[in-house]
Amino acid sequence: MSASLAPELQSVLDEELSLLRKVQQGLLTLTAEEDSANLYHDIIELRDSLGEAQRQDVPAIMAQMERLILITHQQDKFRKTPLPDVNAPYFAHMRIRENGRVRDLLLGSRHSLSRHLPCPIIDWKNAPISKVFYRYREGDEYVEQIGEREVEGEVLLRRVLRINEGQLTQVVTAEGVFLWNGSKWERSEVNLPQLEGGGGVAMRPDYATAADQFGTGSATLGYQADKHLQEITALIDPQQFEAITHPESGILLIQGGAGSGKTTVALHRLAYLMSKQPGYFFTNSVMPVVFGPALANYISKVLPSLGVEDVPAKIYQQWVSRQRQRLFQKLPRVYTENTPVAAIELKRHAFVLHWFAEEVASRVQDFGEELEHHFSGISEGQVVLKAWEQLEGTLWVPRMQHLGRWIQGRDRIGKLQAAQTPAVLRCWEKLVEELIPELEEAPEQFVIQVWDDCLIRKETLVSAAQRFAPGEFSEGELESVWAWANRQYHKRLEAERMRNDFAWKRLQQEAEQEQVAPQLRFQEEQPMLDEEDDTLLLLLYQMAIGPLRRKQGKLLQYRHLLVDEAQDFSPTEFKLLLNLTPPKRPSVTLAGDMDQRIMAGRRHQNWTEALGALEQNVTELEPLRIGYRSTHEVMELARAVIGEYSVNQDWEATRHGAPIGQFVFQEPGALVMFLVEALESLSIREPHASVAVLTRHPETANAIHEGLVRADVSNLRRIRDQEFPFTPGIEVTDVAQTKGLEFDYVVVADADAQTYPSDLRSRHLLYVAVTRAAHQLWLLHCGNPSPLLPKPQG
Repeated sequence: MSASLAPELQSVLDEELSLLRKVQQGLLTLTAEEDSANLYHDIIELRDSLGEAQRQDVPAIMAQMERLILITHQQDKFRKTPLPDVNAPYFAHMRIRENGRVRDLLLGSRHSLSRHLPCPIIDWKNAPISKVFYRYREGDEYVEQIGEREVEGEVLLRRVLRINEGQLTQVVTAEGVFLWNGSKWERSEVNLPQLEGGGGVAMRPDYATAADQFGTGSATLGYQADKHLQEITALIDPQQFEAITHPESGILLIQGGAGSGKTTVALHRLAYLMSKQPGYFFTNSVMPVVFGPALANYISKVLPSLGVEDVPAKIYQQWVSRQRQRLFQKLPRVYTENTPVAAIELKRHAFVLHWFAEEVASRVQDFGEELEHHFSGISEGQVVLKAWEQLEGTLWVPRMQHLGRWIQGRDRIGKLQAAQTPAVLRCWEKLVEELIPELEEAPEQFVIQVWDDCLIRKETLVSAAQRFAPGEFSEGELESVWAWANRQYHKRLEAERMRNDFAWKRLQQEAEQEQVAPQLRFQEEQPMLDEEDDTLLLLLYQMAIGPLRRKQGKLLQYRHLLVDEAQDFSPTEFKLLLNLTPPKRPSVTLAGDMDQRIMAGRRHQNWTEALGALEQNVTELEPLRIGYRSTHEVMELARAVIGEYSVNQDWEATRHGAPIGQFVFQEPGALVMFLVEALESLSIREPHASVAVLTRHPETANAIHEGLVRADVSNLRRIRDQEFPFTPGIEVTDVAQTKGLEFDYVVVADADAQTYPSDLRSRHLLYVAVTRAAHQLWLLHCGNPSPLLPKPQG
């Protein structure tokens, strides 16, 4: 800090102090005027006086009340938005010259234009002229389209201010940064923060410039220009090599902290197996599967560099949806977007596997009892019952079908002769007609029946949850699941009835002619499924009918499955996938980090809970302990965020980098302005850098993106559904979109206490956000910082 300021600099501060006092006085005057103009208390007084007024005075009082009500209505109609906060009315001051006219403008979060103010306060979000402030610097000339007219001008003055509790505490000008220390103004010797820490910079042992810059390096460490993974076989460490070359059979779990190389190892393992046994592990016999399209796209582009061609990664929900729609063609193809969390959690819980198995076994037993009831009264009936017993071990539906073919003389059961007598045939036909009419034409209906019964019969649902998952679900949660399932069930019934209605068919034809998307037609009446139902239906299909098959009838089987980001898969999803592998030679690679559980509906806290229901031995390799993505500084912060809940106890980085930058702002406008300047500087110095601006909620990402667009930030993308192009640029998105990905620079733009409180889900989300950074991380927030962040030293 300098000891004193030059007179010309002191005059800058005096000007801003004087301007603030005038603005505050004007706002106080406006507030007083609004209070005095409030006529509601006068109306109330007149109303109260009616009780004591003389009869002849009532019409006059009523007329006066009506007049005041009309005036009040007009005031409310034309009253502007709330006034700016007198303690923090604005955050920036701009002076411009247009057509020879010089005027001052103040930027804040609320608009105010009054004769009591020395100059207008404009809303940075909505005022068209505000983009001049964001797009231009002091001394720049500009040409902009403002409304319907093109304006030309010059930015004469551009200052950023910090006003705390009504006091001016910081002024940022073209001449420097000036701080109020409580007794006098001093000039800061610290430059404005910039992003930094890219390749070639972070490796310097003497690097310690705080968070002064954002990105002064080349930002190419571990990257090609298009951000595809380079083949790093020569850089694999001994622990990773052990995982890659592990024997192919069984279930192998690769775990480790963010950036420890789990995906890299899993992909190299797949390439290793395919090169070692190309006759067994080939293109159509292996399947990488992930939850998000971004990671699927990334893997599909990386595998060819490892010598693996034509093996696209599958997005689980898309894959399972296609399989379900193929096998259950009469069920809805549209999914609801507002499934209750309790329903998601129950449908993805491990107890469902035991529950469904019990239900199917119960149906087998019930059918055996029906057989005995129908056939015990005829002489050849005992042979039929014996044939049913000999088929024990066959799955439920194929067992019934096989018995029917045997009765009809179309199949064999051991050495038993078919009891193909008229009495037996009549009895079988009657049983089929009464109980199982869909046996041959639509066997999938048995699966739908069990699925429906489990979810819409309240006693069955509650009993199963209490027996198989005691204490896991409250009475209210089970009530919510049951009510939701019944609502969906009755919508399907109603839709089935309407299918044969002429008027409904006509409406559907009109919608098709208008090319209205199926998911948008008659949304209130339209039956829908939960995404989780696809997995449940296919699991029941495997239990009741048998293995899934391709369209041509060939077995749908994979000799190796690679499941990345496995911590987000549920026990039911694991089981469905495992059933696709050869029973005697399963080969599955799971890669995941339990510290990164951010998907809704996952109650499992560890790998034992997630994988225990598979009833298969799982080889858990020692967790990968070296983090190759993030710097030591980022990993230390990640450790603090996840805290005692981390499963990665021993975890270390390979390099140091820029310290974490943490910055607080009074309002979003100032935050966006700060971000604009940092990103513009970075894009000039490092045009090939990848930057992620992350928020917890999509709505916040929208607001940040709109602010950056107004400032004309170049190479900017708003990512909404993981459509990452893996090219240099600035991507604004919510944290959930970035699972499994990494960026040169990451800015968490909402690291405040309200957005990230101290609950476990917030820990996991913030952990994922910060560990996306390869070189440098900034944390921005308005208001109090998240309690998950460590307190600043000193």
